[in-house]
Amino acid sequence: MRTDKFIYLLFQLVPQGFFTLIGRDPNDASRYDFKSIELKETAFRIDGVFTPKNNDDEVYFVEAQFQLDEHFYARFFAEIFLYLKQYRVEQWRAVVIYPSRSVEPKQVKAYGELLESNRVVRVYLDELPESEEMGVELFKLLIASEEEMSVRARKIVQKASVVELDLIEQILSYKFRTLTREEIRKMLKIQEELGLKETAFYKEAFEEGKLEGRQEGKLATVKLLRRLGLSDEAIAKELDLPLADVQLVPKQ
Repeated sequence: MRTDKFIYLLFQLVPQGFFTLIGRDPNDASRYDFKSIELKETAFRIDGVFTPKNNDDEVYFVEAQFQLDEHFYARFFAEIFLYLKQYRVEQWRAVVIYPSRSVEPKQVKAYGELLESNRVVRVYLDELPESEEMGVELFKLLIASEEEMSVRARKIVQKASVVELDLIEQILSYKFRTLTREEIRKMLKIQEELGLKETAFYKEAFEEGKLEGRQEGKLATVKLLRRLGLSDEAIAKELDLPLADVQLVPKQ
């Protein structure tokens, strides 16, 4: 998975981070749906669109651009204006996320007025200030060097939700391709079995299943606990489920 694809995964799983980046209240994420949209009768596809649940709000077109492409703005704005034509949208903004200014196209004369207007927001991840907001910390983790990545990850792992911690593991697995998932967990200081129970990751997964008290909730938690390294036998014991029921949950 390319680094920029993690951006769209972040938008899908932690949409609050996007609204923090553009200076809006993170809670505004609840007012939007995030999706990928195929434009009719064209070869264009917009990977990231935040569409408001209330028509009075703006549509956000989002693109993560992690490689230099001098034709990027031509394609991006062409996609946007086709969308505006097909969906008759009037209120919109475009957001481009770069790891740094070095990969932004230099030949932008044809789009200068658009780029300088309030229609377009450009975010440079390496210029983001330090923040305790989880969404921002995850974005900064994407561009961290190998030397600082493990330090950053360990800093945020204890306050991460189940979804966020799984995302952190995926990012580190992508960056450190020679390491196994177990070695990544060791790097993050996520312990196995008894030690695991002291982490925020385990506690949240456990609460979503066992403490929720619903059979379907417990079964939905099985995959999460498997990613933590627990055996089916240990999961059955912790969630107070028959081993046969746990084994029926498909393994990824």
